Amino acid sequence: METNCIISPIFYMGNKKKLIKKGLIELFPKNIDCFIDVFAGSSIVSMNTKANKYFINDVDINLKQLYVLFKKYDANTIINHIKSRIDEYGLAKERTKRNEFKDKNKIEQYKNAYMNFRSYYNTHKNVLDFYTLMFYSFSQQFRFNNKGDFNMPCGNDCFSEKNEEYVKNGCRFYHSDNVHLSNMDFRSIPIDMITDKDFVYLDPPYFNTTATYNESRGWTEKDERDLYKFLENLSGHDIKWGMSNVFENKGVVNQKLVDWCNENNLKVYTFDKFTYMACGKGNSNAKEVLITNY
Repeated sequence: METNCIISPIFYMGNKKKLIKKGLIELFPKNIDCFIDVFAGSSIVSMNTKANKYFINDVDINLKQLYVLFKKYDANTIINHIKSRIDEYGLAKERTKRNEFKDKNKIEQYKNAYMNFRSYYNTHKNVLDFYTLMFYSFSQQFRFNNKGDFNMPCGNDCFSEKNEEYVKNGCRFYHSDNVHLSNMDFRSIPIDMITDKDFVYLDPPYFNTTATYNESRGWTEKDERDLYKFLENLSGHDIKWGMSNVFENKGVVNQKLVDWCNENNLKVYTFDKFTYMACGKGNSNAKEVLITNY
């Protein structure tokens, strides 16, 4: 029996929706005071976890912008802005998946509309436009070049009624006074401010996958080692933590992670018949796990 899942309005690689439906949250401790989401990403895990307060953190400043967007604006303001941009630029109001959508002229028209809107955003850099742009980008993801310009190619999606519901989900969550936002490297998180009543959840970049954050060595072997030290430090302070990760992906085993789990006598939970997807790239045979110190 699958668990219900509140869907985040932010689309981000490694989204944990499927794992949540398979019982990820049930593996967390009960009666959490502060839920500390170190690599929050879409923050879908926080949105589905019961706690007294939430510490939403991600080192990616673009994600922080989106968190602030949902904390600052009400749902109607966000939805109305998106719809007005769709009308203004002639963006698609229907999915245009290439092998199903036969009108080639319309596809080209929508692509041009997207490129015009992307150019407008890169000139003006408004966060509401940034969020709108994501609905039409490839895999609804964001990526920026060295100049800071959004450069994701056009995708085949649109803004739907379901997306409106997700926006409302986000505003309900982020508007709460007990949700605090941060933009820190995990090494900078002050462990002395965390108590044994809190719970630290980590969904870091996976060292042995080909997600976009690893294409330019965005997560290095040093980062992986420092992460293990950070977790060992948490354990030394009797702080409960859980980490999502993968032991094996496309035949590549993260042996360092496997050995580290064994050396530290950590618990490892697996999720069978689950396929991890990273930004449109199929990573079949990924052995997704939840690692805990409790």
